[in-house]
Amino acid sequence: MLAGNWREGSLADGTPYGFTCPSPPRYRHQWYWDSCFHAIVWRHFQPARAREELRTLVRGGRLDGFIPHTIFWSDGAGWRRAPFYATHSLRGDRGTAHIQTPLLALAWELVAGQSPDEPGFATEALDGLRLHYDWLGRHRDPDGDGLISIIHPDESGLDDSPKYDAVFGWMSHYLPGYFWLVERSRRLRYDSRAIIARYDEHVEDVMVNVFYALALRALARLTGEVSYRERAMRTEQALVELCWDDERGLFWDLAGSEHTPLRVSTWSSLAPLALPSLPKPIARRLIEEHLLHPRRYRAPYGIPSVSIEERSFQAGWHLFRCWRGPSWINTVWLLVPALRRFGYESDANRIVASCIELVERHGFREYYNPLNGEGLAARRFGWSTLLIDLVDGADGGAQTPSDGPFVGSLRDELRSMGAEAAGETARRLNRRATAAAAAARRLRSG
Repeated sequence: MLAGNWREGSLADGTPYGFTCPSPPRYRHQWYWDSCFHAIVWRHFQPARAREELRTLVRGGRLDGFIPHTIFWSDGAGWRRAPFYATHSLRGDRGTAHIQTPLLALAWELVAGQSPDEPGFATEALDGLRLHYDWLGRHRDPDGDGLISIIHPDESGLDDSPKYDAVFGWMSHYLPGYFWLVERSRRLRYDSRAIIARYDEHVEDVMVNVFYALALRALARLTGEVSYRERAMRTEQALVELCWDDERGLFWDLAGSEHTPLRVSTWSSLAPLALPSLPKPIARRLIEEHLLHPRRYRAPYGIPSVSIEERSFQAGWHLFRCWRGPSWINTVWLLVPALRRFGYESDANRIVASCIELVERHGFREYYNPLNGEGLAARRFGWSTLLIDLVDGADGGAQTPSDGPFVGSLRDELRSMGAEAAGETARRLNRRATAAAAAARRLRSG
């Protein structure tokens, strides 16, 4: 499936690219965090493609370290959609002018760990990675509290999560006012500090900062520089000190200059479970009072993106408002390793087994109904293949993979199926290319 979604080529100036479309034709561009997830899966089958996916993402960035949310390599944004993309021009650009959840360094470390055939990969882009995370620190943390901000709801990747409704209101991602949110940022040339200073619609998002901290730790290990580990610890400390609500037992996003808590229980409130420094009492409250609570997040399939008891919870598809209840595989990828780490092995196995059933029944869909298991939205959706990372080992997800309870025939069969499918797709593409070249030669000679 990933091989079928693969796109490669070069620009007119010779710049090469190679990336996995999340789900063509609707999602046919390169998205930042999608590519990171795709590379994490590719490393199990074709590490060279995993490396090229991440290299392409870095090539799409600027010299100052900014890397776009979306990059339009081979196919520009459609004219109907271009005005709604966060680009400098109404007609579109090579990439957007806003960010996405910054897990690049984490993905880079995981791919480097499975690149024995190219050991230099681990260090080849350190300057670019430093620039990227330094750019985020300078431009997205103007108050210096250790937490970076998003200025558009889709910068987190959780576009229309109900937690953003109170902040963006009529400018929410699924409403017509989103056009004005994009346009006013465009008028300020997407200067993050200026936008944050002028407008109050910005959020220190818990999930974004969890991935930011994990990536900073990965960058510290890649570079050997303690400063990035210190930055990660500062972000983790800020999450606990500023976002933790001891009464509710949840983490809240903080909105605007007043740091107003957004008290809507979404999976983002549970994301700090992935942090290695999270105090055990907090972790156990998140797990026992919420993640495993039958009226909150314990669902028959996967992990709901919104607590079942929230009024905004919607289990199924609804006008592309997709982060308001359905289960996503990347959510499971982040949270299941934490369950294992804190001793909830049987619950972790139950959740992974439910996701295997989802894929067996409906294939790799964009998301799934957590109550009845219905597959929803895009088909052949790239990051849903993250399931292989959980089946492959007990400490998958954001951790270093190692053998776990899903071993033997099931794991080996899934891996061999993936490798066989990738190889067969590559052979078919090669045969098509050979046939096309032969046809071209015949036309020229005839």
